Amino acid sequence: MRKWIFILSIVLLHGVSAVAQEAVPYCDGEKVSLSIMYKWGAVNTEVGLATLEVDSLHFKGEEAYHMNCKAKTAPFFDLFYKIREDLQSWVRVQDQRPLQFTRNTLEGSYTATNLYDFDWEQKVIHADINYGNKGPQHLEVPLKEGDCDLISLVYKMRNLGEAGYKKGAKTVIHFAIDDDVYDVTVTFRGEETIKVRKMGKMKALHLSCSVVQGELFAGDELMHLWLSADENRIPVAAFVPLKVGNVQAWLTGYSGLKHEFSAWTDGRNR
Repeated sequence: MRKWIFILSIVLLHGVSAVAQEAVPYCDGEKVSLSIMYKWGAVNTEVGLATLEVDSLHFKGEEAYHMNCKAKTAPFFDLFYKIREDLQSWVRVQDQRPLQFTRNTLEGSYTATNLYDFDWEQKVIHADINYGNKGPQHLEVPLKEGDCDLISLVYKMRNLGEAGYKKGAKTVIHFAIDDDVYDVTVTFRGEETIKVRKMGKMKALHLSCSVVQGELFAGDELMHLWLSADENRIPVAAFVPLKVGNVQAWLTGYSGLKHEFSAWTDGRNR
């Protein structure tokens, strides 16, 4: 269960400049909501909700973006397997370097917390972590240029450049979570027209994402996601296979976008 929550966090945070020449910037006040579905044979039910909100502020004397990603199970499923995920990141506007990252996770009986402070002068992440049955730990994780946390991964996706979004192009990005650094390989598969559950048909950019390295990720997980093929590049759908069934994410609403949403195939606006 932990794997798909991590992967869906990545889904929520994707935004790319796949077609446009310029990067898609964060939008102060933007909010995107998604329904989380579980499908196994004839079973296809909504099990939770997820949201991403972005604002701007001053943080540690720096102009920064603040991103808050939350996911939770619906009340009925809380009775069987309660999930609460709260991920927050502060990213410096000047160069998109992460400044701080926090994670608070509850998944059934499993809990995890992360507090990362990124020290770019000393090239180290000061990490206070507590997950599973390992107990509280303070680690000094080596930091190199381009490293990010799970949430600031979004800005990497938004600034890969046109070359990274030619059909078949692959890009590897590194992010830290708990006590390790993982590699994410993103493949751009082209533009498609898809039918978003309860919303309608829209033009979308199709990417696949595999996570490699480390004990948490076995290296063979492959996620598919679709972003709106307009200037907003918000997540509209995702597919994550599990050992039993699969998890899907579907756009249910958006507000505060910088540009008018124009990915609908019939030209409508909502």
